[in-house]
Amino acid sequence: MTSSPDSRPSKIILVVDDSWENLLFIQNVVESRGYACLAVPSGHDCLELVNRVPPRVVLLDIEMPEMDGFETCRRLRRLPSMRRVPIMFLTARKTVEAVRAGIGAGGNDFVVKPFEATKLLERIDHWAGTHLPG
Repeated sequence: MTSSPDSRPSKIILVVDDSWENLLFIQNVVESRGYACLAVPSGHDCLELVNRVPPRVVLLDIEMPEMDGFETCRRLRRLPSMRRVPIMFLTARKTVEAVRAGIGAGGNDFVVKPFEATKLLERIDHWAGTHLPG
């Protein structure tokens, strides 16, 4: 695995969503741009995975059973290796309260579902700090 000058992995995008349909769709979008994609269905799986494979960007659903996206984000931010990794919430929530809660939990961005693949990729490219051909 290669690293960028700031020591973050260069191309790994971690997607966390309890819907397998969403995971597969987002994985296809992310991989179409040349990123590597790791997809997990829960916050618990996310927390376990980032200890082994630190991602470049995390795409995080809010509405998940057991541990929602806000709590997952707060726990990610407690890990030294995840303090500077961008976290984007992918959500159907459009309220100001949801945005505030996400920022308060440590999130960097919100993408509202449903979204256009090109818009999602623009946001990922921005946070990944890369502009991969695609």
